[in-house]
Amino acid sequence: MSELVNEFDDEVGGTIVGVVQFAPAHKDLKKNIANVCDLIAHCTADLLVFPELSLSGYAFSSPEEARPFAIEADGEEIQNIAACARSNKVAIVLGFAQAEGDDLFNSSVAISSTGDIAGLYQKQHLFYYEKMVFYQGELGRPVFDVMIRDDRSVKVGMEICYDWRFPENTLEMAFQGAEIVAIPSNIVTTTGMLHETLRVRAFDNKVIIAFADRIGSEMLETEAGQEKLKFRGESCIINYNGEILSKLSTTENSIAYATVRTEKTHSKRINDHNDLFEDRKQLDAGVVQNEEEDEE
Repeated sequence: MSELVNEFDDEVGGTIVGVVQFAPAHKDLKKNIANVCDLIAHCTADLLVFPELSLSGYAFSSPEEARPFAIEADGEEIQNIAACARSNKVAIVLGFAQAEGDDLFNSSVAISSTGDIAGLYQKQHLFYYEKMVFYQGELGRPVFDVMIRDDRSVKVGMEICYDWRFPENTLEMAFQGAEIVAIPSNIVTTTGMLHETLRVRAFDNKVIIAFADRIGSEMLETEAGQEKLKFRGESCIINYNGEILSKLSTTENSIAYATVRTEKTHSKRINDHNDLFEDRKQLDAGVVQNEEEDEE
């Protein structure tokens, strides 16, 4: 890893969030698990977010190809990583290929600093060849209480990569009280709207975004032959007001940090007369009323 990027503010009592940017070894569970545990042991975060499919790599063309590198959500591998989180008092969000019976899911797990599994998310919007490999997520968009050091907790929602394109994901979790939305990712697109959209998600819902993207490249076997997938990087942490607090380049093998105040996400009021959620509810009620009137 290169020198860490530390962009802390001066506020006391904040939560230190870190987003990992690295290149997982393709099809090497043992090496990736060791790397994840090493990063946990040497980080300074309260909550550390890893990229999508951090334990397996990304490029798979079929369930048969991916299955040897998929693990159970409560299996030995996750338990070993949880033990590392506990010994270092670091909470984590980790993307991995999940095996559930005969089915495979593109999943992320939230693990408290106590080593307890706080929650599991399965990617709902599968991208490109993921549709050939994984099943669509079945767990909805829950928000979890994740314990961090000093007996504190944060409310964390999770999305995975392509989920970012759908605003209802972040909105639903914000309505459930999410303070931080963690987004493990393997972005291969070069759209200029990525960070602008993530900033809008944070701003519209007054939540903190922790976007952890990988770097490097992998070769994907397609019907037309081999396709090189190059991953974008540019991991970042975005404050509830849409401000980018910390951001990495397209090639840095590093961790970006920022100190955030999660309690400032609680009130959605922006002045004496406007509340983001109350005003949205009024609009929704008006739409329903108009639809009922049209049916009469």
